[in-house]
Amino acid sequence: MSNDRLKYLLEQYAADASTPWETKELFCWIRKSKDDALLKDNIRELWSVHKNDKPLPDVDWDAIYTKIVNTPVITGKRPALAWIAAAAVIILLVSAGAYFIFNHDAPKQIAKTETQKRYKIDVAPGGNKAILTLANGAQVILDSAANGALTQQGKTKIIKTGSGRLTYSALNEKPGEVLYNSISTPRGGQYQLVLADGSKVWLNAASSLRFPTFFSGKERNVSLTGEGYFEVAHNAEMPFHVKSGDMTVEVLGTHFDINSYVDETTMKTTLLEGSVKVSWAGVSKMIKPGEQTVVSSLPGERNIHIQTTDVDAAVAWKNGRFIFQGENIRSVMRQLARWYDVDVSYQGNVTNEEFVGVINRSRYENISQILGILEKTRTVSFAISGRSITVMPFKK
Repeated sequence: MSNDRLKYLLEQYAADASTPWETKELFCWIRKSKDDALLKDNIRELWSVHKNDKPLPDVDWDAIYTKIVNTPVITGKRPALAWIAAAAVIILLVSAGAYFIFNHDAPKQIAKTETQKRYKIDVAPGGNKAILTLANGAQVILDSAANGALTQQGKTKIIKTGSGRLTYSALNEKPGEVLYNSISTPRGGQYQLVLADGSKVWLNAASSLRFPTFFSGKERNVSLTGEGYFEVAHNAEMPFHVKSGDMTVEVLGTHFDINSYVDETTMKTTLLEGSVKVSWAGVSKMIKPGEQTVVSSLPGERNIHIQTTDVDAAVAWKNGRFIFQGENIRSVMRQLARWYDVDVSYQGNVTNEEFVGVINRSRYENISQILGILEKTRTVSFAISGRSITVMPFKK
C-alpha cells in the first residue's frame, strides 16, 4: 500500500467517515504488515495536527506502545501481537478523545465528563460480599459483620479480618467431629478465605465453596461452584482435592484457578505453580505451569483438552482487572454481569466476533468506563436502564 493511500485511510477512520470497505482495507493491511514504521509515521502526523490542525503535546511513543496492548480490539481470528498493537494504536490515537488518554494534565476529569454524558445512568462495581453458612445452618452476612472472632466451629475459631478475608484457625486441642461450612458470594461480590490448613482461596462473584472446618484423614476435600483461585498449603501426606461438578482437581501444594460457572460451556483449570491432575468422565491428565485444561459441557464431548494460556488473563479477576482473549461479546458480558450484578439483553444483529486485549482498568470503576472502552472497537454500543444493560450493534 502506498503512503498516500494509508494516509487517506487513516484520515477517513479518524474522521469516522470510513466506508465498510475502507475500514476492512485498512485493518487487513495492518494485520498483514510486518513493519509498522509507515503506520507509526502516519499516526504521528495525525497526532500532531489532530482534526483541527492544533498542535498537541509531545508524547512518549515507547510508553504508548506499552499501553496499546491494554486496549481491546476486535477481529474474526486470534491475531498476532503486532496486529493487536497496530490496531490498538489507531483506536487509541486517532479515535475521538485520544488527546485525553495521553495528556496527563486533564484526562481523568474530561474522560469522566464525556462518560457521564454518554451514560446518564451508571452501575457501581462489586465488592467484598459473602454469606457464611455454618454447620448448623446459621448464616453470617460477612460484609456487615464486625471484624474479629465471629464464632467457633468444633475446635476451630473463625475470624473475620479486614479487606474481605475470613480465617479458620485450629485450636491446640484434640480434633472433634468434622463440621462443614460453606461460603458463597452473590453477583457483585468476592471474598478471600484461609482454610484451617493454611490454604488460601479467593472466590469470584456468584461462586461458593464447601469445606471442613479442619482437615483429617488422608485427603483434604472441598467443593467449588463458580470460580476460585487456590494457593494450597503443601502436604505430601494429604493431597488436596477440589471437586467442581463432575470434575476433580488433585494437588499437593500449588497455585491454580478453576472456572466452572454453570452458564459457561466449558470448565477451565489454569495452573500457575506446581502441578495438578484434572479428572473428568474417567479421563485424567496432568498439566504444568502455564497450561490450562478445558472440559466441555456440550453433548458428545468426553475429553480433557490441554492448551497453553496466559495465566495473567485467567486470574485477572483476582488482581482487579478485565482481560479478554478470544471471547465474543456474550462471554464478555457474562463476566461483567457477575461482577456488576446486572442483567444483559441483546437487540439487533450483535457481532459474534472475538475481542482480544487488555482493559487495564480497575474492576472497581463504574461499568460505564468498561463499556466506553468496548465501544471503541466500533462493533457494539450499550444502553443502561437501572441494573439492565442492552447490547446493540454499533451506530455511528
